[in-house]
Formats: sequence, structure tokens, C-alpha cells
Amino acid sequence: MSSRLSPQFRTYVLAIIATSFVAVVTVSQQFPILDRSGVLVLCAVAAVIGSMEFELPLAASVSLGFATTFAGIVYAGPMGGAVVGALGSVSVAEIRGHKPMLLMLGNAAQLALSATVAGICYVSFGGVPLQAGAVMTMEFPVSILAPLGATAAFFAVNVTLVACGVSLRARQSLASTVRLLGPGAYWVSLLVLALLGVLIAQLLALESWLGLAVLVVPFAIARRTFRVYVETSEAYTQTVRSLVAAIEAKDPYTKGHSERVAAYARRLAVAMGVPESGVALVERAGLLHDIGKIGIHKETLTSTSPLRPQEMSEVREHPALGSQLLEDVEFLCDVVPVIRHHHERIDGLGYPDGLAGGSIPLLARILAAADAFDAMTSDRAYRPGMTSEQAEQEMLRVAGSQLDATVVAAFCDEVLPSVSGVGA
Repeated sequence: MSSRLSPQFRTYVLAIIATSFVAVVTVSQQFPILDRSGVLVLCAVAAVIGSMEFELPLAASVSLGFATTFAGIVYAGPMGGAVVGALGSVSVAEIRGHKPMLLMLGNAAQLALSATVAGICYVSFGGVPLQAGAVMTMEFPVSILAPLGATAAFFAVNVTLVACGVSLRARQSLASTVRLLGPGAYWVSLLVLALLGVLIAQLLALESWLGLAVLVVPFAIARRTFRVYVETSEAYTQTVRSLVAAIEAKDPYTKGHSERVAAYARRLAVAMGVPESGVALVERAGLLHDIGKIGIHKETLTSTSPLRPQEMSEVREHPALGSQLLEDVEFLCDVVPVIRHHHERIDGLGYPDGLAGGSIPLLARILAAADAFDAMTSDRAYRPGMTSEQAEQEMLRVAGSQLDATVVAAFCDEVLPSVSGVGA
């Protein structure tokens, strides 16, 4: 992500840090940690599991750390969850990657706050922290309601805090952010990890060190399984790149266009704070956004004179045709709405569906800006390419009518300064 954080986003993160600090200090008086060594063990387990976190190309990063955070809640109450959640949130990869300190502190604070609220719900539903000697003493329905209530509370607080933060950073509506995050897809995984957290807490209470060590094995197996999935997906991406190269061979003037658009779109999405799932999605859409041109006559694509109305109408069919070609391809169907709508306009005068304003998907608006910039700076049969400065002025001129003004501002502020060697 871009290192430049807006004042509003900084204020939000600082507010989360302050709120979390007050909440943890307040709760620590009522629900103190009685077994500090046990919580330290959980922190160590969290560090090991945190090193196994991985990302899927079509989803958010898979955080296995919730299992140890939940174990902290079950074992030592609200404070246990807060401590394990906060300490387990910092990974070696983030430190090596020089992730901004404010972001790391903000993430630790929001996890600590989420765990604190979840821990309070756990004890409110009758759950007794195992550090008090309550190993396997909870009876039905408390044994079910307490973990379920705590999981639901963590999910609600965590999703709300993350969505608000991403919304501020990406400068988009909260509703659009929630749709992009797709939180509804995570609740099953969260329940499974909560169950695993209960098991970890029970093993710790029983001082079953061998059991805790063995429990790490499933995490390693899961990581390897999903790694195979990622490698398969990367192979798909290479296949897509080969397909795009073959299609672009029809038009020598647009050779490399899709690769550049994909790169611009990815950098723009990152700069706007789009979640990793959206970043990967818009990059893939950038590679495939012109695939519908496979149905356009080569003479039309390579014409050296202004297009006639019939030819222009043919060209304008490519977003709809491209989306139709991909909608039945299972591993590419998620790019369909982005590709279909990347030629819509903010004022509603675009195509193929005449969408306007916020009804155009955010990723499609990002792709539109990336596509427009590269189209203007690339040489065509009928005109030479603009300089990046000329293209910037043109994008600013049409911001708010053709292109999303917020997206254009982010492109000019965050992407253009690093652009070099643009054009075909």
C-alpha cells in the first residue's frame, strides 16, 4: 500500500489505538490474567501460526491467528484474547516489508479491541476462563452459547473496524467497501477456527504440551494444501497472459497494452487501499479487459482513419462480448462485472449498460482510469501517443464526467509519479 495516508485515515487509526488502550486498561481491572505463563505460551503458538499465514489470489489473506486469539479468550478471558490478538498480529513478513508502524499498531489495536469485546461476551454468556480451573466444566447450553456469542461479537466488531478503515483509505462508500470485502464468506472459517481455539485452550489447561505441538501440524498441512492451490492459480494466470498476447497479435498497435493496464490498475488499487482480494482481481481484469476484441474485424482494429459509425458500434461491443466469453469460465467469472463495466462513464453516457456514478463497480472505475491513461499514451495507427503530462491533464479535464474524480486524483497523486517509459 501507499505510504501516504490521508489525515482522515490517520485520525481514524489513532482513535482506534486510543479506544483499544482505554478498553484494555479498564477490562484488565475486572478480568485480570491469572496465569501469565499460559498466555505467553499462547503468544508463542500465535507467532508460529502467524508465520504460516498465506494469501489466496481470489480472496483475502487467510488469517489462522484467530484460533490462538480465541484460545486466549477461552483460557484467560477478555484480557487473554486482547494480549494474544495484539501480539500475534505482527508478523515477520510485515517487519521485513517495512510496513508503516502506524498500520501495524492500528491492526494490533483493532484486534485487541475486537478480542476484548468478544471476551466480555464470552463471560456474559456464562463462559468461565479455563485459567480458573474450569476445564470442561461448562454444560450445555453455556458450552455452545458462550463460544458462539464470542465469535459473533468478534466478527461484528472486526468487520466494522476494518471496513471503516478501508473505506476511509480507499475513499469510497462504506457499503461498497463491505461488498468488496465480502465478509459473509468468512463466517464458516471463523467458526472452525473458534472451535480450534477452544481445543488449544483445553490442551493448555491440561498442560498437554505434546498435544499443543502436534496441533501445529494441521496448520502446516493446510498451508501446503492452499499453497498448491495458489501455484495452480498462478499457472492459470500465465495461461491468461499467453492468451492475451495471442489476441493482441491481431493489432500491433496495442501490443503490451493489457499488461500495462493491469500494472497501472494494480498500483492504483493498492494506492486506494483496496483489499488484496480486490487488487488481484483488478489486475486480472486488466489483463483480460480487451478480450472481447477477439470478435472485432482486424481491419477495424488497425484502421488508420477515423472509425465510421458502424465500426465504432462494433468496437463498443467488446466489453459485453468479453464478459460473455468469460462468464462460463469458473476461475475467471469474478472478473466479468469489472470487464463489462470498464467503459461506463460517471455521467451515465458510457456503455454497454449506461451505468452512472456509484452504480459502477469501484474496480471497474479503477480499470477505466488505467485503461484511459495507457490508451492516451500509446501510439495508434491514426495518431501518436500523448506524453504522460498531456494524458494527466486530459484525465483531470474529464474527471467527474467520464472518469471517477476520486480515482483520477489517486492515479495522479500515487501512480503517475512512478510511471516511466509509458507508451507503446
